Amino acid sequence: MTEIADLLPATPADADVIAGIAVRAWHHAYADIAHPQTLAERDLESQTARWQTRLRSSETETVIAQFHRRTVGYATTGPGGDPDSNAGTGGLLALYVDPSSQRAGHGTRLLTDAVARLRLAGYGEATLWVFAEYAPARRLYERHGWTVDPLGSGHEDPSWREPAIRYRLQL
Repeated sequence: MTEIADLLPATPADADVIAGIAVRAWHHAYADIAHPQTLAERDLESQTARWQTRLRSSETETVIAQFHRRTVGYATTGPGGDPDSNAGTGGLLALYVDPSSQRAGHGTRLLTDAVARLRLAGYGEATLWVFAEYAPARRLYERHGWTVDPLGSGHEDPSWREPAIRYRLQL
């Protein structure tokens, strides 16, 4: 039987470990996709500060995956936030697994939990954004019923330089 990670609510004390995972994951996954400036902006100091702020907010919820007492990934959910989203649209705002812990089922575990949390929060549908060229994440989402939203192509927000695709899931 495959061992699975424990999922725990993230706290501000987890900001540095989440930031480390975010930086390593971005540089690993998007090295050939993201603009060099985008990657340069994803440094440990700025990401730690970003996560300290995010984890103090009650608007979003972040869960960490711990495997053998080591944090191996995280997922953040909350309101959809896109200009065309309504109050019934939630968002999978982030889902990353440390590169050294990928392909062990942690991403699937985090994704399944995130969808359950969005349902529990009362959302009727959810969206997420992914780089158009990042096939591994796209395959994961599609295996779990997410579909490309034709109205959501472009960029997640104005700071993204790379083409992204929005996915949608009816909850």
